[in-house]
Amino acid sequence: MILLPHASLEGAWFPAIAGTQAAALLAVQQQLAQTQYWPAEDLRAAQFAQIGALLAHIDRFVPHYGISFRRAGVKAGEPITADAWARVPILTRRAVQDAGDRLHAREVPKSHGELSALTTSGASGMPVRMLTTKLHHFYWQSFQLRDELWRRRDLSQKILGIRRDEERKDFSVDAHVRRLPDWGAPTSVVYPTGPSVLLDYRSTVAEQVEVIRAERPGYLVAYPSLLLELLRHCRAHGVSFPGLLGVQTVREALAPETRALCRDVLGVDITDTYSCAEAGTLAVQCPERGAYHLQQESALIEVLRDDGGVCSAGEIGHVILTPLHNFAMPLVRYELGDLVEMGGPCACGRTLPVIARIVGRARDMLTLPGGDKRYPYYGHNAMMEIRAIRQHQVVQKSLEEIEIKLVVSRLLTAAEEEKIRQVALEGLGGPFRLTLTYCDEIRRGANGKYAEFCSELAG
Repeated sequence: MILLPHASLEGAWFPAIAGTQAAALLAVQQQLAQTQYWPAEDLRAAQFAQIGALLAHIDRFVPHYGISFRRAGVKAGEPITADAWARVPILTRRAVQDAGDRLHAREVPKSHGELSALTTSGASGMPVRMLTTKLHHFYWQSFQLRDELWRRRDLSQKILGIRRDEERKDFSVDAHVRRLPDWGAPTSVVYPTGPSVLLDYRSTVAEQVEVIRAERPGYLVAYPSLLLELLRHCRAHGVSFPGLLGVQTVREALAPETRALCRDVLGVDITDTYSCAEAGTLAVQCPERGAYHLQQESALIEVLRDDGGVCSAGEIGHVILTPLHNFAMPLVRYELGDLVEMGGPCACGRTLPVIARIVGRARDMLTLPGGDKRYPYYGHNAMMEIRAIRQHQVVQKSLEEIEIKLVVSRLLTAAEEEKIRQVALEGLGGPFRLTLTYCDEIRRGANGKYAEFCSELAG
């Protein structure tokens, strides 16, 4: 497959001269092609140099960190040592909630572009409201592009993604499809691509299978929990997807059983990406060996035991992030809420650290009263507009009953409770009985797993 970027000058397509944004993305890729093989000490030195610039900005514009940095012996303008860095306290999700706007920089370099906001609850059900910049988003796209280049997919193929379509307005049809002329940013910014299809996940598995069969994509992108149900449906009904070349999974933990089932039912392999809303792409599967390489040029990613020590290969620990390029709301040693198992060095030759697996991100499926299954959308974003909600979990108790567990900073008003009921019932899409339960804390299960949505139904 010929892989040439879009030509920005008429008639000069080989060698192509890329446009401004494409050229910037390609320039970062050229650097990443080198840094993936750097010795660990060189990569850490570069990370600390970038963090030094971030700390200088924090010292001027985010005074909230001042006391904790001083106690750790970390000072803006001075070299950072590993010992001093280890003394910087872990920033918990609860601490981010408590700090609120005090973590926002009073000023952001103009060159970092406009600001944007998002809300995430990740693997803990505890909403975090983020403020980011256009520069932060550019780096996010840079590592998405690295992921794409590592996969070596045929960009001329049609790609179909199953996720929530924020632009969907018509709910009179069960399966909502939106067709687009290319794969979208960042891939289509740099390279010519085939078309893409966005299938809204607010439909049943059976309906989604029929759309995939009709569209005949070369590649399919889905959440692991949803993919598992698609595979089970295909196996039960003898369905295949002719022309499918590969499957990509995102956001949740991918079980080895799902990989095996995909090969058995569809005859293709899965490639998986580990990411989060706070920092973008965290780990990408090795194109040769399949291990997850941590994207340490995007964030300083630590995996720590309960006692604070650094995990060795085979140990499971907590993911601690310091995104390197978000100057609007710096997160320093932020505990994401995920658990991962560290792996050993990869035989591919890349020196980027390896994680063997992501633990505790799997999501159950919602079962409708008629027995059909669908991805559990419950109006998360609208619910999280209520700032008093500190943590939540949606539990399917039976085919008719849904419980929403809430940890709150104050009692909710009757209007707020009614809003939760309305958005949840509208999102869930079934005639459920819905109850709200207030809790002091929602703990992980015995297996270390926390899920925003979980089902107590058998099977």
